[in-house]
Amino acid sequence: MNSLCSLWSETAPIGPELHPFEPGSSADVIVVGGGITGLSAALHIAEQGGQSVSVLEAETPGWGTSGQAGGQVIAGLHAAPDDLSATFGDEMGERMLSFVGKAPDLVFQLIERYRIDCNPVRKGWIQTNRSVRGVRALQRDALMWAKRGAPVEMLDRAQIARLVGTQVYAGGWLDRRNGTVQPLAYTRGLAKAAIEAGAKIHGNVRVQKLTREGGRWRVTTNAGHLMGSVVLIATNAFTDGLVSRLRRSVLRVHGVQIATAPLPDRVRATILPQGQSCADNHILSVRYFRVEPDNRLVIGGPGWLTPPRNARALSFQILERSTRRMFPQIANIPFDYHWYGRGAMTADLLPHLHEPQPGIVAALGYNGRGIAAGTALGALLARRALGEPARDLPFPVTALSALPFNTAPAARYYLSIAADRLRHLFD
Repeated sequence: MNSLCSLWSETAPIGPELHPFEPGSSADVIVVGGGITGLSAALHIAEQGGQSVSVLEAETPGWGTSGQAGGQVIAGLHAAPDDLSATFGDEMGERMLSFVGKAPDLVFQLIERYRIDCNPVRKGWIQTNRSVRGVRALQRDALMWAKRGAPVEMLDRAQIARLVGTQVYAGGWLDRRNGTVQPLAYTRGLAKAAIEAGAKIHGNVRVQKLTREGGRWRVTTNAGHLMGSVVLIATNAFTDGLVSRLRRSVLRVHGVQIATAPLPDRVRATILPQGQSCADNHILSVRYFRVEPDNRLVIGGPGWLTPPRNARALSFQILERSTRRMFPQIANIPFDYHWYGRGAMTADLLPHLHEPQPGIVAALGYNGRGIAAGTALGALLARRALGEPARDLPFPVTALSALPFNTAPAARYYLSIAADRLRHLFD
């Protein structure tokens, strides 16, 4: 079967019934984007009461990146802990670390509070590396987190082989704060919770223009206009030209995922037997993987500038081949699902909060870590919309700047993938 099909779409509970859009109506806060960030913001605003909130989603909640993500719930960011303090100052750096370090707590608390049916698993996350030198770099990060009280530990080659089920890694570290969710089910669960708390969510409403009128914002859509005092932009990788320069602050990237048929029990017992998820610190081929409750091995890796057209695209072929090399025990077990998701990469590999104009606040740029960070930053958007000063937030509001095409992280990302594709063709 060559057509693309997402495991998440096939297995997620049906989303909640959405509200009909009423042209000419108003809300105190208008959220643009019905993914994890936007829905978290809407939920946290509705929970507080006193302020009306409407979410405008161009498709349906979870249709975009949030519903096609890898589903790993990860504390922290791509930057090393000490590097954040060096960049943002000791006080803000430590506030940021505490904030992102507790982001998985928020995810799993919301799941429990609202009984979100999304296969939550919180048994830790293993980050690996294939070289001794790379393991030393991971040890540096682990020590920084341990110094701050995080439940992390280093793993040697033998421990990694036992916990992961492959011999390719030289070592890594285990972070017990982390876990996984079924991302589309989680996103739809947030939508349901937000609606029950009093938020209005409108589907198939695409925002076309924002206009300042008498101290409020006129939000023009394909279905009519809506008036609001504050607008929150939570469109991430689907950010367009709605707000000047916001689209150019991130680079769109495409990641691919595959899922096997259910593994036989004897094989399942050899791959991540204790239930952790795993991320490969290498930029090529396999990037992250986990085993679902029905014993399917789910693997994600890098895609290309454009999305794959079918299941035989080169990105999928490379991922399948790399997976079989890593796990020879899966032998000829077929891959039943192939799909892709669009992500947003920033120049510094950090998510950003921006306030491009008074009354407009945006959060975007998760660089592959949007489940926990998106949920947490959505909560910060809510706090800002409800009047909390930006200086009091545990994450900085930064100036908006366009990302140059030749930004180093982006260049390395695509050059490395191109090299991997060439090796695949001649291997």
